[in-house]
Amino acid sequence: MKLKRRLVYFILILILVLSSCGKKSVIKEASETEQEITDNIAVEITTTDIQSTTEEPTAEEPKEENPIDFKTYWEIDKNVYAYIEIPDTNISYPVLQSDDEQPEDYYLEHNLDGSTGYPGCIYTQRLNSKDFDDYNTILYGHNMKNGEGFRDLHKFSDKDFFDNNKYVYIYTPDELLTYEIFAAYEFSDDHILYAYDFSNEKGYQEYIDMLKNYGSGYFRDVDSLTTDDRMITLSTCTSIDIKRYLVQAKLVDKNGLYLK
Repeated sequence: MKLKRRLVYFILILILVLSSCGKKSVIKEASETEQEITDNIAVEITTTDIQSTTEEPTAEEPKEENPIDFKTYWEIDKNVYAYIEIPDTNISYPVLQSDDEQPEDYYLEHNLDGSTGYPGCIYTQRLNSKDFDDYNTILYGHNMKNGEGFRDLHKFSDKDFFDNNKYVYIYTPDELLTYEIFAAYEFSDDHILYAYDFSNEKGYQEYIDMLKNYGSGYFRDVDSLTTDDRMITLSTCTSIDIKRYLVQAKLVDKNGLYLK
């Protein structure tokens, strides 16, 4: 009898234990399912947030077409690297710079088509870089009686013309550079890039100080010049061999262009 009771108790305890284990298993399964749902929701929310905060790539704004056909000029002479234009003058020419196999002043007596003689070309020397980022970039051109070359620079010796014509435009294959004219005057035939030290800011400041104190000619806002300015000097002959006529301008604007 006692044995039967013990057997019954054992069976009851076994049932209770199994029942308890079943609950734990169910709870565990429920907990794992809940965690899986939570993880999925988190992933979904994160993905949605990324998509909503990522901006659509915008198309690049179209740039202005370059009006200078550099490709055609390069077919004639590969040393064309810029183009200069001054409103109300005949000055509208490509700008060249000789290569290492040519003399420094090759384009003084060579034309765009390769022929020798006048009027030559508008050019810079290799002392200047071709990016117009030097302190002072010197452009040379002949003073031709027929009006070619830099003849019309002499128009700036008239005060009214100087007062009413302020800009020089230089095109490169990549951009348009706008320069504002601040000076027009006769100068000696000294080679400016040798006579003054443009290799550092101090030397450039000394040159600017010279301009601010130069006596003759026409000047406009020259006192505002600083070493942050980048200038161009347009140089041509005068009727006196030892004199040059200079028109100078500082960079005031750069506009990017597409090469077409």
